[in-house]
Amino acid sequence: METVIIGERGQLTIPKELRKKYGINPKTPVVIEDRNGEIVIKPAVIVPVEKLKSLIKEYDEKFVKEIVTSFRISPEEEKRIMKKWRKK
Repeated sequence: METVIIGERGQLTIPKELRKKYGINPKTPVVIEDRNGEIVIKPAVIVPVEKLKSLIKEYDEKFVKEIVTSFRISPEEEKRIMKKWRKK
């Protein structure tokens, strides 16, 4: 466990060893959750909906829609996330 300081703008630096262990590089999206009184930060897995559909062709359309709905990410939000985090 390490202690870090939160900057004036709410930013923190994840220790190098943890970034390396979890493959977190500059511009890597992460998920931040409020879980049972703890703040949890973990690497995000972003799969475009079309790619997801092509990966699971053997499942019916209802199943795919349930997965997409469970993430609660609109197409606009997906585009915004991808634009913000796309490597240049």
